[in-house]
Amino acid sequence: MSILTKICVVLVLVVSVAASGAFLRIVSVERNWKNSYKSQLDRADVASVTAGNVQIALTNTQAELAKVKGACTDHQTAITKGQADLAAEKAANAQAMAVVQGNFDSLKASLTELQEALDASLAMKKQLLTEKATLAEAVETANATARGLKKSLDEASVQITRLESMARHYVLLIKDLQAEKAEMQLKIERGATVAASGQPADGAPTVAAGAGQAVSGKVTAVHDGVASINIGRAKGIREKMMLTVHRGGKFVSHLRIDLVEPDSAAGVILDKKLDVMQGDNVATSLK
Repeated sequence: MSILTKICVVLVLVVSVAASGAFLRIVSVERNWKNSYKSQLDRADVASVTAGNVQIALTNTQAELAKVKGACTDHQTAITKGQADLAAEKAANAQAMAVVQGNFDSLKASLTELQEALDASLAMKKQLLTEKATLAEAVETANATARGLKKSLDEASVQITRLESMARHYVLLIKDLQAEKAEMQLKIERGATVAASGQPADGAPTVAAGAGQAVSGKVTAVHDGVASINIGRAKGIREKMMLTVHRGGKFVSHLRIDLVEPDSAAGVILDKKLDVMQGDNVATSLK
């Protein structure tokens, strides 16, 4: 029970006692004046005692009120201080909230910038992936083209090598034809001299050796589609002749003679069924 409630109860008790005494005096009827006097004295004593008690109660109540007033003052002071502290704390909180709001706004702006940078990075990554795929396709196409070019280059190299070999053979053929031309010219000149003197030229054969007979020989070397053989002009071999290359009775290829020397010849391999090898047989019928 609070102090204020206790004070109210004491006041109510005092007022009730005083009212009950007055009420008893009014409603009571004394038989005689002595009894009435005695009764009044008794009531006076009772009233005096009651008044003393009331005074004591009042003094206690005033003391309690003073304590309550002091407590109220202390409470008021505490409330005032609390309000001041609360106001200061509120101001500090508001300042802190402003700082936090500023930091939040800065963080939000930073997040926005980061999001924009991330979006730009993703777009750039997507573009780079697209360019990478395009570049990969271009590289694959270039590789395919390079492979085709390499194949063509290899074929061209083989063809060039073959043409170079043919050129060398034709150079030798031209030299041989020039030598044969000089020899024929010399024979013509000798023939003219013999015709004038009526005598056969020295060393001039009257019949071609081996005319109409088959000629055979061996392959001595093979290189880049050209084969060399061990028979030549002395056996009746001439340019543009077509010889047959065989091995163990099996057809291997044809050999077109392009270069002829006295005891050897060389030509291009044609109609190849098998690879021409050193030691293969060559043969033809001369007409």
